[in-house]
Amino acid sequence: MAIVRIKVTAVSDEGDNVVVWGRTEYVRYDSDPVGYTFQAKGEHADIGLAERASRLASDGEAVIEYVSIAKDWKLASGLSVS
Repeated sequence: MAIVRIKVTAVSDEGDNVVVWGRTEYVRYDSDPVGYTFQAKGEHADIGLAERASRLASDGEAVIEYVSIAKDWKLASGLSVS
């Protein structure tokens, strides 16, 4: 598992998943944000965690624990808001 601190750029509720988009402090501001998926349904679902993720505000900061499942797909398993 990896841990990352991001500045949240957007949050999208996609039904079975909540995706938190953001950038780390080490990337350029104009780079594409990275999405971290919080599952609300399915094998790795954590409904409470997905609900907390859905309430994050843009421009806020979050610390996310995640596992890279495939290229460009990061499955989140922990969340702290700073």
